[in-house]
Amino acid sequence: MRWKLVLLSLILTAFVRAVPMAYFHYKVFYTPSGDSYISTSLQFAGGTFKYTANESGELFTQVEIIQLFKQGDSLVLGDKYMLSSPFMKDSTVEDFYDVQRYFLAPGVYDYELVVKDLISGEEISGKQAVIVGDFHQDRILFSSIEFIQDVRASTDKNNFVKNGYFLLPYLTNYFPPEYDKIAFYTELYNTDKLLGDTTDFLVTFSISNYDNGRKVADIFKFQRLKSAPVNPVIGFLPVTSLPTGDYYLELNVIDRNNDTVQTELVYFQRRNDIEQHFVSLDNIEIDHAFGRSYDRDSIHFFLNSVMCIAPRYEYESIRKLLKSSDTTALEKYFFAFWRETAPEDPTKAWMSYKSQVYYAERIFGTQIKHGFETDRGRIHLRYGSPNSMIDRPNEPSAYPYQIWHYYRIGQRSNIKFVFYNPDLITNDYPMLHSELPGEIQNYRWEQILHSRDNPNTNLDDPYYQNHYGGNSTLLFGNP
Repeated sequence: MRWKLVLLSLILTAFVRAVPMAYFHYKVFYTPSGDSYISTSLQFAGGTFKYTANESGELFTQVEIIQLFKQGDSLVLGDKYMLSSPFMKDSTVEDFYDVQRYFLAPGVYDYELVVKDLISGEEISGKQAVIVGDFHQDRILFSSIEFIQDVRASTDKNNFVKNGYFLLPYLTNYFPPEYDKIAFYTELYNTDKLLGDTTDFLVTFSISNYDNGRKVADIFKFQRLKSAPVNPVIGFLPVTSLPTGDYYLELNVIDRNNDTVQTELVYFQRRNDIEQHFVSLDNIEIDHAFGRSYDRDSIHFFLNSVMCIAPRYEYESIRKLLKSSDTTALEKYFFAFWRETAPEDPTKAWMSYKSQVYYAERIFGTQIKHGFETDRGRIHLRYGSPNSMIDRPNEPSAYPYQIWHYYRIGQRSNIKFVFYNPDLITNDYPMLHSELPGEIQNYRWEQILHSRDNPNTNLDDPYYQNHYGGNSTLLFGNP
């Protein structure tokens, strides 16, 4: 689906608009021989560019694009080219796209993008890290999973076509109400080596809940494939009835023995206009034992604390209740929440959580924040205590920091969080970096962490080395 913006007049080549806007993402793929390359995708917000008309009165714009890949001070690859938009035959301006492919060896690159509207002269730019992983010959490997918004068979020869299909990329992992399905493209490598040449196997597609890893019922599909050096996979899953929330798209490779030999997850968010009622307050009667487990004057505090573990689509309902002075309504909701969360024994589950809320208040609270309002408190309440924790209050040139290591969170294993104390005064310790989808992922975290005594540190240097005496790289890699 393409977003459309209507011009006020065909005879004008300039109109009121924002600065040019472009959206970028990249995905990593491999050749059958194991060479790595990335596919860069750009979506240009059509209504933010200036247009001119050709002799036939059709509108178009031209864009200059520069893509740079650096390592340290060295330019590894650079590309500069001009792109013309499709001709617009009426007063509707559509988004337009660009896809490029670049061979890059495994490693971390400092990527820079410059986009210039050649008609208006306005220019925008941005930087980010690009990470190309190693190709492993000894296991079945997925390429990046790429969300797509349009696919059709094609014999054209251009960068939008892969393995005989035109693929229009979808440059976000957010799916609004108007989307009734999720479509995606990926590639499998080494199935011929690991499963046997031309051997039948299955790839299954499903959706699991981000919070608890449970499969979403009635959303499941599969494809039967034959092993090959490269297996392209195009899949669709319906999401019309999928509630608002955070999820994983889960792909599994199933061999002839019905064993799962490889799994890949990709995080996405869904918003659905189907009204969600996590709990109904009608005819709720609070269990007596549950009602005696808290002081009514503390109900705002305790209801606020469950924001750390509640489904995200319930956030707005909780916020509205917290603004209310109707204590009875808050209590009913609070009981219904725990009855839904732990139907076998809501009082026991709540009492266990309550003890952790008090722990978070004591250990992570500050003068202006409750413990559950801090990043460390929220992570502790949502995922439990880390399996290991490294506390470094005094390290050369670094702000005080902690590294939390979880062996497993949901369907993810070996997850680490970095918290730091940039103000050196409070006990807040905001999150600086995490390996968990949906949380902050900052690949410049070490540069920021060690900028305490070096305010002029180049935060765009992907090969920044720890300050003398710093151990954050070692400790993060081996917590």
